[in-house]
Amino acid sequence: MELKMADNSTMISNRTSQLSCGQEILEGESYHYDLNISIIVINTPFAIFAVLSNLLVISTICKSQELRVPANILLSSLAVTDLLVGLITQPLFVTWRLMLHYPSTICNSEVVHSLYEAFLHLCTGGSFLCLAYLSTDRFLAVSKPLHYRAKVTTTQAARNMIILWVVWIGIVVLRYSGIDEETNQTITSVIAGTLVLYLLAAQIALIISIKRNSIHALHSEKNTANIAYKREARVALTIVYIFLALLVFLLPAVVVQIVLGFTSSNQSKTELNLAISALLINSSANPLIYFWRSRDMRKAARNLFLGPATNTGAAESIGSSDRNSGGNSERSLEDAV
Repeated sequence: MELKMADNSTMISNRTSQLSCGQEILEGESYHYDLNISIIVINTPFAIFAVLSNLLVISTICKSQELRVPANILLSSLAVTDLLVGLITQPLFVTWRLMLHYPSTICNSEVVHSLYEAFLHLCTGGSFLCLAYLSTDRFLAVSKPLHYRAKVTTTQAARNMIILWVVWIGIVVLRYSGIDEETNQTITSVIAGTLVLYLLAAQIALIISIKRNSIHALHSEKNTANIAYKREARVALTIVYIFLALLVFLLPAVVVQIVLGFTSSNQSKTELNLAISALLINSSANPLIYFWRSRDMRKAARNLFLGPATNTGAAESIGSSDRNSGGNSERSLEDAV
């Protein structure tokens, strides 16, 4: 009899603990059934598309000798970040929101939420850093195209990107090393704000450099320099398009995250959950920009499945969709960029 009463007491205690945990989570996350269903329905197909499209980008660059240039090595790093979003971050996001619907899993959902949050910070920050490095790289390439091509190698680009990722992973790990939530939010807000301002300044400088150097190239008698500039300038404009897409998809989440640095209201957290879906969809948009801007990328992807064509062109980076050869090399710079 005593054993039975003890078992009943344990069951009641577990049930009470479960209800208490569930109530705390529901109140803390401003739980809404329709919101969670929408998040699940939207993110599931985009996660699948992000995985397949970014795998195609990475495979195309890795298997095509012509595409293995510094600019594409850096872009493949961004594609890896987007791949992680579709492969890990979005599934964890969907799983977490789905677990909130069931009393049997609602308490364990906090473990999934912690993993999801860690990968969200890793991938989002990684995207910002990759784009910041790409913008700097493109500025140097447009300013001095011949010097850039002579000095910058694929090995150099890969090494620098690895160092950047190691530093960022270290920062993310420090975030979960016992620092209180308020300090974490402040640090995140400062990093996000700094990167956004840097990216804005970098894009403005990049556009100004393209316009200024296009005038110089038009009056230059060095045809080799003209061709090199056209290619680098088009790649640079591809980065500008990627940045614009980043603004469209990530800016709502960044703004809410900055607000969270100064307030921790549940309303702000609800708005953050709404903005996160848009943030994650960005990983599906980038591959579309790559293939839209690069005829070489499209051709290499087609060759990956159908076999190489009879005529192969010269090596160009991702932005070089208007190939220059023979008489076409004299096409105006305005057409090229």
